[in-house]
Amino acid sequence: MRIKQLALDLSPLRAGGPLGLVLAARVLALLAIGLTSVGVVVQVYEQTGSSAQVGMVSLVLASGLLLGFLAGGVLADRRDRKGLILVGSGWAVVTFAVLAVNAAADRPALWVVYLTGALFGFTEGVAETALTAVLPALVSEEHIPATGALVTVTTTLGAIAGPMLGGVLIAGPGLATTFALAAAGTAVTTLLLTRLDPMPPTGAAPPGPPEDATGDENGRTPDDGTPVTGRAGALADLREGFRFVGGNRVVSAVLVVDLCVAVFATPQALFPELAERRLGGGPELVGLLTTAPMIGAALASLTSGWTGRTRRHWRVLCAAVAGWGLACLGFGLSPWLGLGLVFLALGGVADTISEIMRRTLLMTHTPDPLQGRVSSLWLAQAMTAPALGGVIAGLASSAVGPAATVAGGGALCLTTLAVVALIYRQLWRDSYQSVTNDPGNDEVGRGDNRGATASA
Repeated sequence: MRIKQLALDLSPLRAGGPLGLVLAARVLALLAIGLTSVGVVVQVYEQTGSSAQVGMVSLVLASGLLLGFLAGGVLADRRDRKGLILVGSGWAVVTFAVLAVNAAADRPALWVVYLTGALFGFTEGVAETALTAVLPALVSEEHIPATGALVTVTTTLGAIAGPMLGGVLIAGPGLATTFALAAAGTAVTTLLLTRLDPMPPTGAAPPGPPEDATGDENGRTPDDGTPVTGRAGALADLREGFRFVGGNRVVSAVLVVDLCVAVFATPQALFPELAERRLGGGPELVGLLTTAPMIGAALASLTSGWTGRTRRHWRVLCAAVAGWGLACLGFGLSPWLGLGLVFLALGGVADTISEIMRRTLLMTHTPDPLQGRVSSLWLAQAMTAPALGGVIAGLASSAVGPAATVAGGGALCLTTLAVVALIYRQLWRDSYQSVTNDPGNDEVGRGDNRGATASA
């Protein structure tokens, strides 16, 4: 394979459109979130000395995210997605500013961290769902795999600088300055996003039942069964999303295989404890451990040109998840910091390839009227299940220690992946055509004809 074929595919950006602006805003937003994430972890651990508390504050944030994703999934298929994105970005400015004021107080209140985390999680869930839903509409179908890679690389670049800079800022100027800079960066992001044109979902009807609506109680028209948003209640819309996920083997398989990583292989909640008790470091080391996977992710993203040409997305996805499990196993067993960082970096490579495959499969096999709801269910799992995994890891660490917990999680990830691969063994076929055409997947044919031609 030539080096040129490995290089990141920039063709979606060359085609013009608002994608470049969206990606630039996303880098700044994730930089701010990266600063805040390290700050919150360090603050909670310094005040409590408990990895379980670190996992618990992540669970509170995840609870807000879960509600935001579910609400955002329905709203993103009914409302202008630009407005939803701006609401989330604007509220993030307020959240980070409150955290800065609290951290500057003589006695910072832990409940403020929990409350702002929950509220931020809700609005961020709505905004992230809307942003994920709108991405396929910004590019042509042929550019979807490359767009998934671009989203991943910009996310990675923003996330690398955030934790690294956060560790330095916390050790220097302090937590208050870290949160204040996050607020300022998010304010710039919000201003950038105001330049976008309105982005309503394709084919969406105005909220409420129109007088001439002929769809059934599930929002389907009688002629082709395509979901029509706005012709049924929010709960009916949400049920439609669940039915689509349950009836589409590719989409359901992507969500299930994610659990292998999210629940069992989540070492991030243990980084403060590992840094202090095993590696003898402080906030700088926490930032280094958090950054190591991001460095691997950046390398994988910048050499991701091949992902747009592969025809076996499911096989590559399973291999990438297995790579992350092996990386966690190696990191947990590693006796030296340098070797452990290498394993984390390799894990970042695997996780990035996995994310590109997930985005490609989900964007390709979901029709636009359902993009919001399917995106919400994916994001709900991808961002809340790791929080639950963090709590489990924190509790397990108190019994067997952080290193054994990380290694055991990697082993469990590999075991469950083998089970999932066996359950969805039909997806190992070279052609996705034979999978989407089976009787259990008629939702795909009615909702999107792209599913009949894409390969897994």
